[in-house]
Amino acid sequence: MPNVYLVCYDVADPKRLRKVYRTMKGFGDPLQYSIFRCELSTRQRQAMREMLWEKLNFAEDRVMIVDLGPAEGRGDQCLEMWGQPRTEPTIRRAVVV
Repeated sequence: MPNVYLVCYDVADPKRLRKVYRTMKGFGDPLQYSIFRCELSTRQRQAMREMLWEKLNFAEDRVMIVDLGPAEGRGDQCLEMWGQPRTEPTIRRAVVV
């Protein structure tokens, strides 16, 4: 049975930040800019940790992983959010006239 995890990160370098964000998109849903909600099995959690480990510089960056419990239990009931829901940013491109 998967557990619900809250994964939060601070990444100093913009290039690493983009890599971490793309990695996390494969494991969960963004709640805020650097906070993801993930439902992961033990194996998936380990895979996520290994992929993040390769992308981070621990002299400058940090990650916090909080186990909120089973997905079918308290995991979904312990988050309270207010305000506008997080939406994917609109991709903006330059228009040359």
